Amino acid sequence: MTTDDAATEPRSTSPSLDSLITIFPTPCALITPDGTIRAVNPAWQDAFFNTGLGENVIAVCARMFYWKHADWGQVQQDLRDMISGTTPMCRFEEVLSEPPERWFSNTVVAHESLAGGLLWQTHDVSEWRIAEEETARVWHQIRDALESSADGFALYDADDRMVFCNRSYRELFSEISTLLVSGKTFSEMVRVSAQRGQYPEAVGREEAWIAERIRQHRDCETVEIELAGGVWIRSVDQRTSDGGTVCIRTDISAMKRAEALRWQSEQQAELIRIQASLLAELSTPLLRISDRVVVLPLIGSIDSARAEMVVESLLHAVESMRVEVAILDITGVPVVDTQIANVLLQCARAVKLLGASTVLTGIRPDVAQTMVALGIDLEGVVTRADLMGGIAYALRRR
Repeated sequence: MTTDDAATEPRSTSPSLDSLITIFPTPCALITPDGTIRAVNPAWQDAFFNTGLGENVIAVCARMFYWKHADWGQVQQDLRDMISGTTPMCRFEEVLSEPPERWFSNTVVAHESLAGGLLWQTHDVSEWRIAEEETARVWHQIRDALESSADGFALYDADDRMVFCNRSYRELFSEISTLLVSGKTFSEMVRVSAQRGQYPEAVGREEAWIAERIRQHRDCETVEIELAGGVWIRSVDQRTSDGGTVCIRTDISAMKRAEALRWQSEQQAELIRIQASLLAELSTPLLRISDRVVVLPLIGSIDSARAEMVVESLLHAVESMRVEVAILDITGVPVVDTQIANVLLQCARAVKLLGASTVLTGIRPDVAQTMVALGIDLEGVVTRADLMGGIAYALRRR
């Protein structure tokens, strides 16, 4: 090839390249071997206000973009290397400095058909980037919401490998914190947790417990599980449309403690009821003297509650035992006041209405004086000095 032929070869190829880039739908620019932009296509002219024709490609790049995201220093060096012929390609993506804000993906290539020059091709990827940023924004919102949740949350893929878990989930399973990363399977985590003693119920039967726990997870059963340290969780698993699993772990320790306290309270209430019933029987002991005579010895002080039990117990005995004579012995009552006297009269009148009679025994001299001083009328009530006298009267009456 002659010198004249070599000098005219770029001129013979340039028109074909200039014509070719005019039909490209994306913005394109041709760059001379020394780095000057010598031609652009219509799409380039439509996309950029300053076409950069006749300017150095590095200066144009520096002016065209904000350089907030891409590494301008690295891009600048790559362009220099391309002009010097040591690098075949340079790629970068950045926001255009001209309003409105647009994202462009850029590729600068060297090819033998360019006769030492470069081809700069760019694509408007604003829609993709906006969609990507919106997706990232929504994901960050969802992630923040999940991280702030008091419930433990974890997502496993269709192969049962962890995709994501939140802070509460990591805190509940702190014993295996190093395993709570993407890619680890649910089975691995359960096995290590059981081996490290995080599940008290699994101690001594680890393999059987692990198999059952994996089955519960696979079948999405809702279960309550005790963790080490007295922590209880409710485990809820749900399948996703793509075959993954969403796992919710709720700390129900407070509820379990409340249930335990309620059970203890119920047991204590039952014990108190039994004790009260036993005390009632002891405080109103009925002694059968014959098939139709009973004795109710009263011992100790009598308040309104006990007075009610005395009347109820005596009337029940008169009815159920078909009693004809009921002996009320007050020898063991230290003080007889108006209230106790009224109880005695109430018993006598109620017993009489049931067709039986009442004998009052054990009236001491001081008690007799008190009753007289209080004006208590025991008319219609048989009295005897002591219990023996009352029993003798009742038996003679029979």
